[in-house]
Amino acid sequence: MTQVLSPASASSSRPARPTPSAGPLRRAVAAWQRLRWQAGSLIYPAGAARALERAWFSPPRGPATSSALHLLDRARSDWALVTGQGASRRVRIYRWGTAGPVVLLAHGWGGHAGQWHAVVHGLLAAGMRVVAFDALSHGASDTGARGNGQTSVLEMSRSLLAAAWHAGPVHAVVSHSLGGAATALAIREGLPVRAAVMIGPPADMHAACAALAWQLGAGPGVLARMQRDSERWLGMPWSAFNVPEVGRTRAVPPTLVIHDRQDKEVRWEDGAAIAGAWPGARLLTTTGLGHRRILHDADVIRQVVEFIRPGADPVPKRAIPPAVRAGMTVDRTSGEGPCFSSATT
Repeated sequence: MTQVLSPASASSSRPARPTPSAGPLRRAVAAWQRLRWQAGSLIYPAGAARALERAWFSPPRGPATSSALHLLDRARSDWALVTGQGASRRVRIYRWGTAGPVVLLAHGWGGHAGQWHAVVHGLLAAGMRVVAFDALSHGASDTGARGNGQTSVLEMSRSLLAAAWHAGPVHAVVSHSLGGAATALAIREGLPVRAAVMIGPPADMHAACAALAWQLGAGPGVLARMQRDSERWLGMPWSAFNVPEVGRTRAVPPTLVIHDRQDKEVRWEDGAAIAGAWPGARLLTTTGLGHRRILHDADVIRQVVEFIRPGADPVPKRAIPPAVRAGMTVDRTSGEGPCFSSATT
């Protein structure tokens, strides 16, 4: 079953008016950067491959909002340890609540635990304990094994496993963006959870990296060289970072995939591919929430809470509102039931 949610505020929000020169200037800069990458791919492919490796494995960092800082200030914080690939490294753990099943929150690439503030409040109100963490090279945690602020989805998965073992039995994992891929890798490694929610997850790291290389202007040979070089220190092939394949080859928990049609960072088709490949998974499609605002939407948070609540039906049968029953169509993505649209209030 797939429910399509459209925020009521989307039609009333007015985008900021760009300055007259912003568009042409941005296009000129992008064209110049592509030209540099194209030239580097031809003249010095080894150097271009190293530059692409740095670009891919270096998460962005941004300032935390006041809401995020307030959430972290209210948390009980401690450390978990990630071992392997050299010295042990510390992962910052945050906890809220004192009773109920434990829900672990896994942020995305360049994210941090504080971005979950709206979700944490919803889970606490539902009587659950909440644990979040900063992955290596993110937030307050130590840098990863590569140093220089670099990390990988593999280290994010190891950070998640360290947080899960440190927090005790975990009932469910809720993840965002690349945190969804990290969750899939952790489940493949044996993480025992009764439910999983993935919000805006990428499906295939190889395809995502190829898209970045094309956007930058790096040639196919540079991409192949970069991936061969990185496989040496990752310790596994890039083909291992395929989320739909995890569902085809491993037992996976009941999973809810939430993805916005207008997500400009991770394609909606990625979430649909995961939901189609993981047995029993459901796909919830939103519109107008993008890649990040979706974490703050009240209807999305309500769907997350209902799905992971202990005793909930993994594929709940929801009543169809009369106003939209006439427009109901069969969902062709998951083949599991009706698809309907409703606006938030």
